[in-house]
Amino acid sequence: MASASRSRSDSSSSRSRRGRKQNTGANSRARRSSVKAHQNKKSARLQRTNKARQSSENAQKQANESKRKALDKGRRAGDIRAEQRAKRQRWQYLRYIARIAIVIAVILLIIFGSIFIYRSDLFHVNNVQVNGSAHLTSQEITSIAAVSDDSTLLRLDSKGIKERLEDNAWVQNAAIHRVFPDTIVIDITEREPGAVVKINDRSNWVISTDGAWLSAATTDDWENAMKIIDVSPSMPAPISGAMCADGGINNALDILNSISGDLRSRIVSISAESSIKTSLNLVDGVTVAFGDSSDIEVKEAVINSLLNEYEGRISYINVRVPTRPTYRMLEGE
Repeated sequence: MASASRSRSDSSSSRSRRGRKQNTGANSRARRSSVKAHQNKKSARLQRTNKARQSSENAQKQANESKRKALDKGRRAGDIRAEQRAKRQRWQYLRYIARIAIVIAVILLIIFGSIFIYRSDLFHVNNVQVNGSAHLTSQEITSIAAVSDDSTLLRLDSKGIKERLEDNAWVQNAAIHRVFPDTIVIDITEREPGAVVKINDRSNWVISTDGAWLSAATTDDWENAMKIIDVSPSMPAPISGAMCADGGINNALDILNSISGDLRSRIVSISAESSIKTSLNLVDGVTVAFGDSSDIEVKEAVINSLLNEYEGRISYINVRVPTRPTYRMLEGE
């Protein structure tokens, strides 16, 4: 009995040990499975992390590559535009240089062509036409102008011709015109004779309306012209072409240039010792003490009024002060 009990006890112990071993093995397997599962999860997470990181890196690489390609493309486009711009600039510069070269060539052509034409006998002067001369003949004007035989319209000394003509006392102004291909036109403005001045018993001079001494008077000049007499003995001798400097004579000219035709037609001569002593000598023997050339219209009106009122009976009128005129009748009137 005791042996059987020990046998059962040993058998129970053995089963208990086997059970504990089995439990221990099962627990161990469970732990290993748990560890393995944990490791698998950890490995899976790591793989996912690595995969995600790899994907991120790949995406970053792709983005960087795309960016690089875009930059390269932009740089290539920029390089192309820069090259095109540089090419355009080169063409523009070449066109600019070409235009400058053409302009310079044209200028040089004009310069050398002008020099050639200027020095050639092209447009040689063959005709001289004179307009406006009355006292001087066309031949005299042409002679004074002295156009040289080798003159052309381009080499014409217009200034010299003008100066030579205007040095002549009768020429007030000369204008020179070129008429291509071979003609010079000279327009003359002559001075008009204003009067003949009796200098002394042996000398009479023609003076123009603007006060220039023209020339010594001929007999015909004296007989047909207005006369200025009784001039100052101290007056300088006239010089042809010079302007008169005598106050009395210039005052007489101012009066002659300003009075109307009716009164002028009655004047035979003017006594012009000085401005204040200037007198008009009329055809009917009346002497008019005119004085200076101020208030000419008023003085003329007074003179005409007295001449008309006392026609044939008056011998002297004084209008030096036109607001207070005086007059003298013929004896017996």
